[in-house]
Amino acid sequence: MRFSELVSVEHREDDDWFNPVLTEDTPLYVDPFLVFEDDDTLFAGAQAQIVSFFGICRDLVRRAGGDTASPHWKKALRLLTFPEPKEFALGLSMGSPNGAGTGGDLAALMADALEVMTRAVERGVSYVDVFAVFVPGLGVDRISDMFCNIMKARFIAYTQRICAERGIGTEVMTVRNAAWQASAGRWSDARVALPRSPVTGGGVLLTPERFLQDIPQRVTANGFWDWADARIGMELRADLNYAIGEELSRAEKRELGRRLARRSPDTAFEYVDAEAEREHQPYDVRTDPDLLVGWFEPGRAAARIDTAENGVLPQPADGEFCTWVGNLIDRFTHVVEDTDVWRVLWNDDLTKPRQEKIVQAVAAAMWIESCRAAGVDFSRETNVGRGPVDFKFSAGWQQRALIEVKLARSTKLIQGAAAQLPQYLRSEQIQCGYYVCIGFTDDELSEERIARVTETCETLSGQTPGWTMAPRFIDARPKKSASKL
Repeated sequence: MRFSELVSVEHREDDDWFNPVLTEDTPLYVDPFLVFEDDDTLFAGAQAQIVSFFGICRDLVRRAGGDTASPHWKKALRLLTFPEPKEFALGLSMGSPNGAGTGGDLAALMADALEVMTRAVERGVSYVDVFAVFVPGLGVDRISDMFCNIMKARFIAYTQRICAERGIGTEVMTVRNAAWQASAGRWSDARVALPRSPVTGGGVLLTPERFLQDIPQRVTANGFWDWADARIGMELRADLNYAIGEELSRAEKRELGRRLARRSPDTAFEYVDAEAEREHQPYDVRTDPDLLVGWFEPGRAAARIDTAENGVLPQPADGEFCTWVGNLIDRFTHVVEDTDVWRVLWNDDLTKPRQEKIVQAVAAAMWIESCRAAGVDFSRETNVGRGPVDFKFSAGWQQRALIEVKLARSTKLIQGAAAQLPQYLRSEQIQCGYYVCIGFTDDELSEERIARVTETCETLSGQTPGWTMAPRFIDARPKKSASKL
């Protein structure tokens, strides 16, 4: 369900607010750089607010003096803990809006980074993104989450303005981390009037379309290393034990980038300043060239096609849950291979396949209807201890299954079958898993490639009694019209 459906208003061409899907996160994020450049009075002074927030945190870290048991340090950690701002329904993971956010471990790493900055640089933190250079695990989605928490009061005011202009009903409800108080140095919840989400039970917050971005994160530790490589001196290279001309992997660049940031924080600030000066363009939400916004409708249409042809999938019988989940895959395979749904998995001129996450999102939008009707719990991007699995299905502890989806062209196709899915099954103590491979070309669906995946799955299934790890292959190659067959 999109927000406009919930509140029964038309999302017009001249509306500047993004119309989110409420059941799953949309793979876009709020780009702080775009907000800083905005001239709306509601968002004026946003960058100064960032400086003020991290100035408080930095002062607390300074007063702690390296003592992690200090009340000042603990207060800094409380401020640097950012819950998932589920009110926005945004994020690259495209999982449930009830995500994890930025917890205590990352807060401690951020406080430590602030301590390093404090010792070396007098200037305040002007950009949230700088933490991505110092702290592992701070990807683009978490940077966006942090920014949305700090700016939440502004987005509350923006949403209330839209609701007043369009006559959208609201309810008074508690919003977590609705504001932060400089004098007390703490977060505070607030009772505010917002539209209520039927999914989370909490409020819905809207954001201007012009703030949303889709590109990979600009500010990264490995990006910092590439930027700094031509600028740092020989002495610093020696300190970092880096050989000139050495070929480095992305992971090695990330490690060197973080070491360089801690060794020379002022260089990290220069890098982020340079990134801030680059031109920043929002994602074109209305034309949606990568289907990052419009994946929901074709998935729902596929569900209607499936239901019309095959009826509602009945509830899984005892002992048949694994088969029931397999039937979901078979139904998705059918609508892709035997109807025009294959077109959705390609760009508009049928020259380039969609990204893996879009294929997964279309499948999810179709499967969720069957799961709802059958009383099956269905979750996406669930962290099972060794990373997020694509799909998890359950109807009680005894009836559980996982699905991992890979594009057949992936360089990690065999690794996913040999290591990734088996590890997820072991972590969750689940015996049923499906490895779904989507192919877009003859080479991707070659007999050799299919045989390698199949053999890998069969071998691993045979090694563990009771395990079912079954491969599935979906042919998303362009199809001829039925009239031309």
